[in-house]
Amino acid sequence: MNKLFEEAASVIDQIESRGFEAYFVGGCVRDYCLDRPIKDIDIASSAKPEEIQRIFPKTIPVGIEHGTVIVRYNQVSYEVTTFRKEDKYEDFRRPSKVWFVTDLEEDLARRDFTFNAMAMNKNFELIDPFNGREDLKRQQIRTVGKPEQRFSEDPLRIMRAFRFMSVYGMRIEEKTKLALKNNAPLLKRISTERITVEFKKMLEGEMAGSALQLMQDSGVFPYMPYPLEEISKGSFLSFDWSSLESEEQRWAAVIVLTKVDDERDFLKQWKLPNKVIQTVLTILSSYKKAGWTKMDLYTTGLTSALSGLRLRCLIQDESYEEQERKLKHLADEIIIQSRDEIPLNGEDILQIKQESPGVWVGQLFQELEKEIVEGKLPLSEREIRDWVRRWGKQ
Repeated sequence: MNKLFEEAASVIDQIESRGFEAYFVGGCVRDYCLDRPIKDIDIASSAKPEEIQRIFPKTIPVGIEHGTVIVRYNQVSYEVTTFRKEDKYEDFRRPSKVWFVTDLEEDLARRDFTFNAMAMNKNFELIDPFNGREDLKRQQIRTVGKPEQRFSEDPLRIMRAFRFMSVYGMRIEEKTKLALKNNAPLLKRISTERITVEFKKMLEGEMAGSALQLMQDSGVFPYMPYPLEEISKGSFLSFDWSSLESEEQRWAAVIVLTKVDDERDFLKQWKLPNKVIQTVLTILSSYKKAGWTKMDLYTTGLTSALSGLRLRCLIQDESYEEQERKLKHLADEIIIQSRDEIPLNGEDILQIKQESPGVWVGQLFQELEKEIVEGKLPLSEREIRDWVRRWGKQ
């Protein structure tokens, strides 16, 4: 894990060689302290954006007005941001004004939670003015400074608190918890897309059930893109979220565990991609199915069928493995995976029947497909041609 920091230390070296300060900051420091995998390295520096651009030949001014420049170094991207302090968040997302400062602690003071307000130098020495390391040890989520101010600046931090709770297995400190409850209505000012991103990440955590329960208890649910309501007391907590393997399964579980009148509308309100929506709806259809025919399984697809079965077994506390085995065995008996594997096409059908094109061709293909899938007709071109000749004459 240290290798990422060691490679990024060269960036810090170059900044320091010009007389500026530079430190690792944010999530990479937090995850280093937790011994968790690190994806990206972020750096904070006393150097202004134009000075960073003069130091490094390859930069991208992604947020230069707010002090952020991406530095491309040894084919790796590093986000380098100038130490800054901020004015009010008039749009509940970004400060109306920023000032570049030379003091690291001033920069750390503007951040959301204490464990995100730590910095580390290239020698792995921690700078922790708000006791974020102690909060990590205590497994608690606490804001930097007054929680009311932090959440009113950017209410999305409410969702981030629940996400950290779920993913990192933490509890939310009492004053922070009270402030997020008081500021929950401000979530209506936040775009659906931003809320959805945090909610999806929250569902990936092993404590998703606890986070959902606290969201409901804190009065956050009414301010979601589609207002949520737990279907029965304790269902969030008793559900085994860690057994789910995909985003689509997790969305399906949320729907099953909450009172949703229109499943498609629910998913659209969260502004999910159409492909995700369709997969979730297929999983829900599979979840409701008590028995499977070969045609059912062929139409649904084994992956979605197994996802629905897993959800059903979790909800009803049934054994998954034996039912999974039976479903896979049924799938193995289906000799085609799609219509493309049938050794005849529409032109062949017209030639055999010596008739004009029409809706009848589609009807014939549907019946032909069903006969093959159900094992009533072998995948033999000769026998399929004979079946086509007979079709409509029975």
